[in-house]
Amino acid sequence: MNQSKSRDTTPAKTPAATCLVLVLWGEELAAWQIAPGSAPRAVRLHGQERVNANSEQAIVAAFADAAERLRGDGTRLGKVHWLADAAGRRLWVDSLPLVQTLPDSPIWQLLAWEWLVERFGLNDAAPWTISDLLTRELLPWLVTADTATERHQMQDALAREHHSESARLAAERDRLQHDNERLRTQNAALQQVDAERLVSFLPALFPRVFTVLGATDLALLCGRLEPLPIPNPYPEPSVETLHTLQRNFRALPHERQREIVRFVAHLPQRQKLEPRPELRDLLHELEED
Repeated sequence: MNQSKSRDTTPAKTPAATCLVLVLWGEELAAWQIAPGSAPRAVRLHGQERVNANSEQAIVAAFADAAERLRGDGTRLGKVHWLADAAGRRLWVDSLPLVQTLPDSPIWQLLAWEWLVERFGLNDAAPWTISDLLTRELLPWLVTADTATERHQMQDALAREHHSESARLAAERDRLQHDNERLRTQNAALQQVDAERLVSFLPALFPRVFTVLGATDLALLCGRLEPLPIPNPYPEPSVETLHTLQRNFRALPHERQREIVRFVAHLPQRQKLEPRPELRDLLHELEED
């Protein structure tokens, strides 16, 4: 008589969620995973114990690598704790929108490293200098919070700090944008370049240039009220001096070259100036740049 085998309908146990702790300090990032009942275990980022994290893109890439590594090991990621110093928090705020777009983005919290080491009486120690204490006490404490009241107070404090830091960074960005706009407006209005640089390099670019551009007109176009000290007539430089000036002009950063050439290109007198043959091609390229 055949006996049918009973089918086990007991649902498979879901593995307990693990916590991922990322420490961002001094533009360096390291990670640990903490599973219930187990000691913290370091998680390598891009194959390294610590990685450089001096931009929001680097932070996001490192976090994504850690999360993918845990998923590949069959680990269910529950919560993420970010521990960051002041510099790290500024980068972290910018990286947060990108972090939250990653698949299966878990619950997270941000802790100020300064607050944490003060709580443990460590006098602002760097995490890399207290690695034993970090893994033995600080990290386990994160996942075994003392009481529900303390957790609630911690969350309120972090929310206030996050709001304050976000407001400060937003105000700083607004100030920088205002300053940049003001400088752009001033530059557009004056259309000026450094007068001394012009006087130094124009003879290397155009022969007899100051017979076309007078000292007074040139000063006014550069935003100066006093005429430039250019002798009249201005002597043509010697061949050796001319070659030196042209070599120095070629050595200028591209933006400085472009600034000088574009300044002259917008003057009505430009059509009266014939570039020196040895720089003719470079000047035309800079004018069209």
